[in-house]
Amino acid sequence: MKKTIVYRYAIILSVLSGILFSCSKSNIEPEPAEGLPDNAVLSYIKKLGYKDSQIKDIGEEYLVDEDILFSKTSQPDLSLLDEPKTEQYGTANYVGYIYQPYITVNISPSMINYEDEVKSAIAMWNAVPNCRVKFILSITAATANLIISNANLGTGVCGAAYYPMNGRVGAKVKINISQIAGNSFAQRTRTIAHELGHAIGFRHTNWQSGEPQSGVLSDNGAYFDAYHILGTPTGEDANSLMNGGECGSGATKLSPYDILAVQFLYPAQAPVAGTVPAFRYYSRSTPTDYFYTTSLGELGVGANNDYIFEGIGFYTLPDESANTVPVYRWVRNDGDHFWTTSTSEIPVNSNLEGIAFYVYGSPINNAVPVYRYVNGATNDHFYTKNLDEGTLRAGYVLEGIAWYAY
Repeated sequence: MKKTIVYRYAIILSVLSGILFSCSKSNIEPEPAEGLPDNAVLSYIKKLGYKDSQIKDIGEEYLVDEDILFSKTSQPDLSLLDEPKTEQYGTANYVGYIYQPYITVNISPSMINYEDEVKSAIAMWNAVPNCRVKFILSITAATANLIISNANLGTGVCGAAYYPMNGRVGAKVKINISQIAGNSFAQRTRTIAHELGHAIGFRHTNWQSGEPQSGVLSDNGAYFDAYHILGTPTGEDANSLMNGGECGSGATKLSPYDILAVQFLYPAQAPVAGTVPAFRYYSRSTPTDYFYTTSLGELGVGANNDYIFEGIGFYTLPDESANTVPVYRWVRNDGDHFWTTSTSEIPVNSNLEGIAFYVYGSPINNAVPVYRYVNGATNDHFYTKNLDEGTLRAGYVLEGIAWYAY
């Protein structure tokens, strides 16, 4: 039996080297994908839940759902589809803690006439309070984490961006100047800011319109999972800057829920003085395993073939103090980890690795409940502060409150 700390959000990040998420100015009617050669990238797209009629072969890439680009040279890890994540829905990788807070951005010569718009888009994200991720301009491309350049993305596609990978920010943002040149300054800024949102892990807020819901089998026989970010709407946010398909007409500033979502994913400071982050990881290998540690050096930013860095699970106490209880960390012989505050709850065939951190056993000092869920089929446990996440996660049943933390 195992036990771990997990919370999910409402943003869906997919982990695929070479994925470009883009916003479109006008609808492009995709041609059916019947007859396309079977390959890993196409299989990946279908496993995301997209229908054949939503996939179009456009040469070096697949155009999916009107404005999403998948490079044919990508090497997707299909096992990552077992547990996608959170924009007020997101993807499976986020910017690693050690690569925060500053993400260096280079404006390529092809975008120099839009330098003011880039600076305005950066300022929009940087103005979010209590957010640990910030963008700063870099003079040279060689030292930049992310490069913004002009690219011919085709008629109707205004911009595109890579998602984070192995803890690093999405390396490229491509803006189709020919499509945005006639837009207002605010709308041009909006396109760039939107793509920067993808680069730090946000998917389109309105992605769920017409899509299979979490835990519902799609037409291609795959689950299209999504997990909700605590505090944001479970439906659509019409004012979200991260809505897709709105280039030239969408929101020109972050909505209150956009701000809440990025603060939730990248909190700048501990909610209570003296608390420390419990970093969350997830392994999609066998056995599946959630892992939490207050030592960033233990797993770092993770790796795509093993433990994926999933941000901060919650904040906890590093040392014993009044009214706290220890959380014991066990590891089973198969490599699965388990956390418990009970001295008598001992998993079978396991070894005690010690005390992981300290929490509260009751709702004191404004601590919030951390809920425990179990998957009866796999005996997998996970922990989350977010009841919405547990409700949306297929196969898991609420067992109760595990402890209280921040």
